[in-house]
Parts: sequence; C-alpha cells; structure tokens
Amino acid sequence: MRGGIMGLNYKDIGLKVGLEIHFQLDTGRKLFCNCPPTLVEDGQGLHIIRRLRPTQSELGQIDPAAYFEFKKGIVIEYIAPPESTCLVELDEEPPHEMDIESLKAALRIAKFVNAEIVDEVHVMRKIVVDGSNTTGFQRTSIISLGGSVYVPRLGREIGIQTICLEEEAARIIERVDRKVVYNLDRLGIPLIEIATAPEIYTPEEAVEVAKYIGRLVTMTGVRRRGLGTIRQDINISIAGGPVVEVKGVQKLQQLKAVVEFEATRQVGLINIAKKLNKRGVDESIIRSVELVDVTEIFRTTSNRVIKSGLAKGLKIYAIRLPMFGGLLGLEITPGHRLGKELAERVRFWTSLGGLFHTDEMPKYGITEAEIGKLKSMVGASDEDAVVFFVSDEREAKIAFERIIERALEALRGPPKETRGAREDGSTFYMRPRPGMARMYPETDIPPILIDESFRKYLDDNPLTPPETVIEKLIDKYGLSDEMAEKLIDTGLEKIFESLINIAPSLKPSYVASFLTDRLPYIMDELDIENISPIIKIIEESFRFVDKGDIYKESLPDVIITSYKEGLDVAKAIEKLGLSRRVDLASIEVFLRDQLRSREDLKALPKNILIKRLMAIAMSTFKGSVDPKMVMKVVEKLVDEFGGSNGEG
Repeated sequence: MRGGIMGLNYKDIGLKVGLEIHFQLDTGRKLFCNCPPTLVEDGQGLHIIRRLRPTQSELGQIDPAAYFEFKKGIVIEYIAPPESTCLVELDEEPPHEMDIESLKAALRIAKFVNAEIVDEVHVMRKIVVDGSNTTGFQRTSIISLGGSVYVPRLGREIGIQTICLEEEAARIIERVDRKVVYNLDRLGIPLIEIATAPEIYTPEEAVEVAKYIGRLVTMTGVRRRGLGTIRQDINISIAGGPVVEVKGVQKLQQLKAVVEFEATRQVGLINIAKKLNKRGVDESIIRSVELVDVTEIFRTTSNRVIKSGLAKGLKIYAIRLPMFGGLLGLEITPGHRLGKELAERVRFWTSLGGLFHTDEMPKYGITEAEIGKLKSMVGASDEDAVVFFVSDEREAKIAFERIIERALEALRGPPKETRGAREDGSTFYMRPRPGMARMYPETDIPPILIDESFRKYLDDNPLTPPETVIEKLIDKYGLSDEMAEKLIDTGLEKIFESLINIAPSLKPSYVASFLTDRLPYIMDELDIENISPIIKIIEESFRFVDKGDIYKESLPDVIITSYKEGLDVAKAIEKLGLSRRVDLASIEVFLRDQLRSREDLKALPKNILIKRLMAIAMSTFKGSVDPKMVMKVVEKLVDEFGGSNGEG
C-alpha cells in the first residue's frame, strides 16, 4: 500500500478513488442525429459566433460551475463541417430519436455487471457553459444503477454506481485570449459513462479497474478507437478531506500519476491546515485583511514584469495573509506549492498572468529592501506572508476576493473543486464543483421503454467476459499472456482472427506482433486515428503475402503506399517494384560488386560488415527478398572476403 511521489502509505491516509470513465462508441451515427461520427481536420465549414449564459433551475438556483464559466466572459466560435454536422449540432433543430445501437451496447454492459436497468430511459439536460455544447447543456440519460464488476487482477469486486449514455462535447481547436474555437464534428458522438464506487485504494488499482472496464466496452464491438476516444474523470479523497474531481485523463499511465500526485497534494494541504490551526489562524483574522496599493515601493524596481505593468499604467496591489509565513512556499508535492494554487485561482478568474509572494523573495530582481518596505506598508510581521501582483483596480478587487477565498479554504485542507490533469500527472484548478441545479429534464425526446424485446435481446446477446477471449487467444493460437491482452486492449482481436484466416501460412505470433507493434507506426505515418480506413488494404496485403507474391517485411510499405496514393494493393506492389522476386544469385552478384568496389567496407570488422551488407541489401531490394536467405548470402560472402579481425 506504500508508494507514490513521497512514499505515502495509501491505507494510512485513507485514499479512496472512484472512476467515471467515458468511452466513445461507433455505431455509424451520432446519438441524436444521423450524421456520421467523423472528425474533419481541415477546419472548413460554417463559422458561428455565440456567447452562452447560465439560467436558473426550476428551484430558482444557478449552478456554480455554470456561473463560473459565464463570469469569464468567453466568446465562442463554432466550426460546423457539413460532412459531420447538421442543424441538430447547431441547436437549430430538435434532436432526433436516440441511437438504439448505442443504447443496446450500454444495456449489455449493465446486464453483465448485474446492475438494475431502468424501466424507462429518460434523457436529461446537464448544464455546460464552457461552450463545448451549442445548447448550453449536454444530453445524458441513466441506463442503470448499482451492480459490480469482478476485476481478476485485483481478485475482488468493484462497485458500479451508474452507467449513463450521453452525447460527446465539441472538441476545442484553439483558445486565444477570451475567445474559444470549437469544431462541432465531435459533438453528439455517443458516449458511454461508467462510474465506479470509491472502492479503489491505490493508483495501481485504479489502472487495473480502468483497464478491465475498457475491455468490457471493447466486448460490445462498437467501442471507438483513437486518441481522445476515452476520457477518465477521477474522484479522489483522503481521510479528513472532501472529494476532489480531476477531469480529462486519457492514458492509463497518466491515471496512475494523477492519483499519486493528487493524494500527495491533498496530504500536503491537510498538513498546512494543521499548521494554520496550530498558529491560531481563523476565518475572522483572514477576512480582516485589506487590499493595499503599494505601487510607490516599486517605482524603481528591476523586476521586468512590474516595470512593464507600470509602463502600461497599471498598479501594484498587495494582500497580507496573517500567519501564512513560510506556508505559501512550502512544497506540498514536488514542484507544487500553496502559492501556486493561489496563482491558479487568480488566473482563472482574471486576466492576470500570476502573482508574487514573500515566501519566494528576494528573487526575480526584487530586492530585500523592497520586500522590507512592502511588509511595513501592509503591516506584515515575520509570521505573515504577503501576496502582491500587477493589475488595474477592477481586476485587483476580483483577485483579492479569490485570494481570500483560497486562503479561507486553506484552513480546512483540500478544497472541494474540479481540477484538470496535465500530461505529467499534475493537476490544476478548473472550476468549482457543480451543484444540484445542474440537471433538468430534456423535453424534446420521449422516454424509451425497456420492454420485453430489449430484455430478450440482452438474453440472446450476453457480453463475453474479456478473460474468456484472452484465454482463447492463448490456448488456440499460442500467444503469450501479454500479447493476448494487448490485442484485447487495442480492440484488434477480431481483425487478428480475420488475418489468421486470410493468411494461414503466417504464424499467429507474427500477425499479433504486426497489429500491436507495427500497425501503430503505420497509422502514425498515415496520420489516422483508427484502423477503419485501412482494414481492407491490410487484409488484401496479407493475401499477397500468403500467396507468396511478397514478403511479410514489405507489408508496411505496401499499406502506406496503397493508402497515401489511393492505389489498390496490386498497383502499390507494382509501383514499389515488389511484384517480382529477386533471386538470390542476383543478390550475391550485387553484394560481391559492393565488396570489391567500396573501400569503406573492406576495413570493417566482421560483425559490423555483416550488419552493413544486410542494410545495403534490404534497402536496395526492400520487400523483394527474404531477410533470412539474404543473411545466408551475406555470411557466405563475409567468410569468403574476410574483414578486419576487430570486433568494432
């Protein structure tokens, strides 16, 4: 149970993790219209400018997260490519009926985990005012409640709280100042959300649970593949602290790092709260401080940020944080401090780039004398910390409110908030946690009755346990455990079996290795996110290999050429010069000539000479030769011609 960034004992700190995992589905259409779920990269299409505003719920409440986004004053530009959007995405036409194939996939998973499936599926509107939905809300529906899933690697059940079916949001293209640009091609793609109970107790367990649930969705046969098609939101808490939600985790290793980072961060914040309590700090002391104009102190400063701000007519404002001395600069987790959290909060509510505090001074061209004057002017003692920043008066007041708000939260430990995840696993402040006013009924879509026809479908189409498929791949095809799991995790097990039937002369281990190791390289080269566009090309290329027309080593070149140049496989083979095999005698003549004519080869040690000749032969004849046979020719020639005695 011990691990993490600073060797935490997760059991001792009472770590609890719950996952909300979102998977895009590919049933050929979007959830509430018939548009194909196709992403368009050229940015062409209708451009629309909008600004969204929060509204009150039926109870007269405004969701705090929605209000937060509205206060930022963001202008939103939407790009609507005609290939994958219609009036539904533009919110100019009511949604169509829900995609039944997506619903069936969600129901199959619900039945597999023994969840209580709802009698009627009701679509709800979940308020979203960050601009990622043109309507200002996301359509979502609860499919089931409860249930559990047995995770073999953990040897125990993990509770499932809910399974939902919802529409994916638009994807962000760029963010410039207070303008955000979204592409609507992704908006409306079916998204299944599986939320676990907080019964995960280590980062490693979180990875295993996420991996297994991903395999379950793969078993439906309609899981969408590619970067960005899976997103994990993590609810993390430790004993004595609230639940903190971290959004936007896309990779399993990132998931592990986020849990480690956040557990350590929360422990650090609880320790700071204990120190503040021991120092006798309470809310009344913090609320008593004032915003002070300290511009005159820094008129002759050497700090570039301050000098630049003063030149623009801005001022320097300071806030005394009583008895916070040493705590703003205290490292909570490597590279992360409470001072950084104050800066994050200010940045998200204002246009300020950041702030300074006395725990990190003197530094950045700010002198000890200036800090002394600063503390004197705001009435700070050695036990206090002072935060100061460059701003106009309006934004200074907003920054002041947010700094005081975050300082008050520091008295209680980790605040209840929503945070984002960075690639390295660190997290950052996004917004307040949403409230109860976030959800209300969707009036444009009638409920769907889960009647006997649905229940019969579920009885006739049970979900196959992933471990059953893994065992089959191992037993039937002789694959290693790791290779079988890779095929399942990448969703390529059906394509694997198809290729085995197409090219029975190839070893199953080679086919599996090609799909899991070589295929990602090919897809990167072709700049495609899923295998769908090249499945037929791959199958036809394997047929040529099985017939003996080309060597398997030429498969990547054939597939890439066929797709890039729009050629059928036979013409791609012909263009690459692979349609006729090169006989070994010709290769031997060619390599003999190389050895006689190239002085650089004669001086090479034998082991290096073998590698160099192999490289020359394979690059010259590419996929027209069998590497094993070429190696025999090379070894024969090296023995004949010799080479230097050194080993290089």
